[in-house]
Amino acid sequence: MFKTLKKIAFERVGGTDEEMKVFDILADEIRGMGIEPVLESFEVATFRAGKGTVELLGNKILSFKANPVGLSGCADITAPARYIEPATLPYAKKDDSIILLQDRVRFEHYKHLVRIGAKGFLLVTTPGKTPGFATLEQKSAREFGKIPGAVISYEAGKRIISAKDARVRMITEQDEFRGTSHNLIVKIPGDIETENIVLCAHADSVASSPGAIDNAAGCVELLGLLEHFAENRPRRNLIFCFFGSEELGLLGSRAFVEKHKDELENINLVINLDLGGDIFGENRAIVTGPKELADYIDSRNKLRGLGLRVSQDIYSSDNMPFAKEGIPAVNLARSGLAASMGHSADDDIHNVDEKSLRSLARIALDFAVEMANAQAFPFERTIPRDIEEKIKKYFRERMGLEDKK
Repeated sequence: MFKTLKKIAFERVGGTDEEMKVFDILADEIRGMGIEPVLESFEVATFRAGKGTVELLGNKILSFKANPVGLSGCADITAPARYIEPATLPYAKKDDSIILLQDRVRFEHYKHLVRIGAKGFLLVTTPGKTPGFATLEQKSAREFGKIPGAVISYEAGKRIISAKDARVRMITEQDEFRGTSHNLIVKIPGDIETENIVLCAHADSVASSPGAIDNAAGCVELLGLLEHFAENRPRRNLIFCFFGSEELGLLGSRAFVEKHKDELENINLVINLDLGGDIFGENRAIVTGPKELADYIDSRNKLRGLGLRVSQDIYSSDNMPFAKEGIPAVNLARSGLAASMGHSADDDIHNVDEKSLRSLARIALDFAVEMANAQAFPFERTIPRDIEEKIKKYFRERMGLEDKK
C-alpha cells in the first residue's frame, strides 16, 4: 500500500499531463489484478502553478512571495489594501482596493468582489502553514470575468494589514489553458442487477502539493478494496471510481453523475475515501444521508471498538454531486495534525503513517463487505430535509449552482 502511495504522491493538477500520469499508474495497478479499467474524459479549465510577489509600499518596500490563484489571470496592479470579513462582503460598498480575505474565495465571495469593483484579492492562509494554490470556481471567471488574486502567508497578511495606509503592488504570472481530465472506472458485477454501490476517491492534487494525505491515501485505500472484491464476488454491483479534478470543483464526480444520469436510480450508496494516513489523527465517518445510517455505523463502531468518530453532515468531496441527486454517502476520512498541511507543499509522504493508512482501509473494507453482501440495505435511500438544505446551500454559495428540481 505504502509503495503505491509513494508512486503517486506528486503534484497532479486536474487536466494536466501529471494527472494523466497518475491515472496510468493506477490503471497498471488495476491491470495487475486481472481487470481492465475504463477511462472517461471530460474538459476542464485548468492551470499550471505560477509565481508572484506582493510588495508593501512605503519608505521601505517589503516583498512577500505570492501564489497566483488558479484561473484568476496574470496581473501587475497597485492599489490600497484592506481586509473585509467574509460575512460583511454582501454589504460592502464600492471599493477599488486589493481585498484581503480568509483562506479561500467561494463563488459568493467572488460575486461580491466583482460587485464592489475590487482591483484584486489576497487570500491569507492559516498561521504557520506554507501558502498553497487556491483556484477559482469554474463558473466564477466565466460568469463575472477575472479579478487577479494570490495566496499569501499569514505573516505577510498581518504585515500588510498592520501598515498605516497600506498600499500594495501585486504581480502574478501563470499559464491557464483548457485541459482534458479523466475518471478511471472499474465495475465489479454482482448477483443483484438493480442495486449498485459506488466506491470512490479523487486522484488529483492541488498545484504545488504532492497530495499524500489528500488524496493519494484515499486512492491506495480504494485499490485495496478493489483487490478484495476482484477475488470475492459481491451480491451487489460495485462501481469503483478514481475521480479527476476534484480540487477544481468536484469536476470528475460531477461529470460522472451527468454522464450516467440514467443509471443513478440504481445507485443505493456511495462510499467515499478522502484524506488518510495522518499519523496523529483520528478516523471519521461523515454520513451525508439518513440518521438510521449514521446510527448503524455508530453501533458497528461501538460493538467493535473501532474508535470511529461518526457524524451526520455534508462533506466537501466527491460524495456531494451524488447527494445532490438524493443518493446517501458515507465519507471515510482520517484527519489530525498533518491534515492541516493539506493543499500545500507540506502534504508529502513524510506525514503519512502506513499503520494509520491501513486502519482506515480496514474499516472501509469491513463496511463495504457488509453493504455489498447484506440481505437488504439497513437504511432508506434518502437524504433528510435538513441535510438536503445544506447540500443546496453548498452548491449555491461555493459554486454558483442552483438546484433545478
